[in-house]
Amino acid sequence: MRAKSLALIIAGFVFIAVSSAQHNSAIDNCCYVNRQCATNQDWVDGWHAFQRNECPAGQPVAQAGQPIDNCCYVNRQCATNQDWVDGWHAFQRNECPASQPVAPASAPVSAPAGQLIDNCCFVNRQCATNQDWEAGWHAFRAGHCGAPGQAQTVAPSQPGGGVILRTASGIVIGHAGGGGILPTTEPYYWHPIGEVWTTESCCDFTWQCNSDQDRAEGLRVFQTNLPNVYCPLPSLISIVGDPDFVSYYQQRLAQLSRLPQRYNYALKGLNKIEQLRNDHGTHVSIVDRIYFVKWSGPGSHGWDTRDSALLVKEACHVHAYDAKVRWAIFDQEAKNREDVTCREMELAVLNELGAPPHVIESSRSELASARARL
Repeated sequence: MRAKSLALIIAGFVFIAVSSAQHNSAIDNCCYVNRQCATNQDWVDGWHAFQRNECPAGQPVAQAGQPIDNCCYVNRQCATNQDWVDGWHAFQRNECPASQPVAPASAPVSAPAGQLIDNCCFVNRQCATNQDWEAGWHAFRAGHCGAPGQAQTVAPSQPGGGVILRTASGIVIGHAGGGGILPTTEPYYWHPIGEVWTTESCCDFTWQCNSDQDRAEGLRVFQTNLPNVYCPLPSLISIVGDPDFVSYYQQRLAQLSRLPQRYNYALKGLNKIEQLRNDHGTHVSIVDRIYFVKWSGPGSHGWDTRDSALLVKEACHVHAYDAKVRWAIFDQEAKNREDVTCREMELAVLNELGAPPHVIESSRSELASARARL
């Protein structure tokens, strides 16, 4: 893997600590209300605007294209950072009211003449947003439209549709989303202690950039998200490791695709699943958006289903980071709360996938232990 900036990683941890320390402070900046703030100057301007009462009145609303992931956008009045953290956890547990927002429905459309039917939105779904169309594509691939005569398989790769691309070192799988940039299938490079890391682009981080346009976008996204290293990809994930590892996790994603929303959630949270080749234990890097797995062979007797559910659990930690539900290094209480939320999601996925009782009971026991630490 190409070099990364140690200074930027340290800056990211400092930002996490500062952000966590502010959880109990009042909202005092328009960047928390209705502004998209990417630079220090944006945040300074937002603070001054708030003091002059120049933010719009009323409850903050999600910006166009921003995912609804917090009860504060639904039915809660949130005035402090802690309110927003609580709202995020409540949304993950589906504790907003039954009227939790959904995209406005529109009439299904027919596929253009000659186009392969590859999406439930062409069959029996009402799709109004890009997320609706992504879920419809995954549902069609899994055979979940329910329409008579629906094809059970689609071409593994087609323009604007699904992407299944094998490389020498791994596989890229997911929905193209109109983007040409792929997640890198290079193994992660563990830098020796003392080595200076330098980078200024997502192309040197977790993206595979194949053109000048890709490289320009990699530079723009990396610089926009400083001081945090944040290089998301449009619902694409790479699997990197030995052939048996790649095949096993391709099967896990295929199993998870039976639950299109969970599948899409995992793909949006993780850029890569990678086999560990050192002494570290299985873990997720929220900065790199990589799920590192200590590989000892395929799971069996229902534990393979657990590995499928763990993809959602680990993606949950990345989504929490994206939503700024972050904990300082020494804020054990906040870390425990996030762990409980993500374990609850894992248990829900196991039930939805019909995991055997002994697997569900093991997950339930671990969740109980996590709750006891609160």
